[in-house]
Amino acid sequence: MKTAKDVVNDCSAIVFDLDGTLLHTEPDIRRATNQALLDCGFQTLAPEQVIPNLYGPLPDILASVMLLVQAPAAAADDLQQAYLTHYARQAHDHSFLYPNVLALLEQLLSQGRQLAVCTNKIELSAKQALERHGMSAYFKVVTGGDSTRHPKPHALPLLTTIDALQVNASDCLLIGDTHVDALCASNCGIPFVFYRSGYGDESVQQYPVAASFTHYAEICG
Repeated sequence: MKTAKDVVNDCSAIVFDLDGTLLHTEPDIRRATNQALLDCGFQTLAPEQVIPNLYGPLPDILASVMLLVQAPAAAADDLQQAYLTHYARQAHDHSFLYPNVLALLEQLLSQGRQLAVCTNKIELSAKQALERHGMSAYFKVVTGGDSTRHPKPHALPLLTTIDALQVNASDCLLIGDTHVDALCASNCGIPFVFYRSGYGDESVQQYPVAASFTHYAEICG
């Protein structure tokens, strides 16, 4: 199998997932979720409780949380609005870049690669996160979970991203951390590179994986 560096070097356009791939955003997601639960009169998640479905669009994440705390479905809209308020107020202050992400982005851009983000995060939140952590200038296109009719793993958001980059799908790859990214890439017929230090697990291996890596330093240089 090729290394992640080999696969990246073979492509002129690189599309990244965001949460769990470029940024560790779970702390901000957890804080906003717990504040929203408090606002709506529900118990909060315990510190050791893993937030399920972090790879999904926001309504799916919150639906999974509601099941955990036994909140009624009727509370979904209020919970989401409270979440969005708290998440925006936090301004991504508790999230952080994975090591060597900026070094890789700088390298790829200097090589003339086209870079984009395709995430299930709400587009506005994704753009705010990129701005907060100094990454906005690197990406020509940012596609969110609400940017198209369907979120990942449907092919539409990734194909929309590729189209906006004005490149051929055969020249692209997707770097992500979960099976949702792997399936999305497969649905689009492009290579998938698995970032092992994110939020995913070995269920990724159910789908085609061109290469994997644990640290971004493996791709740099």
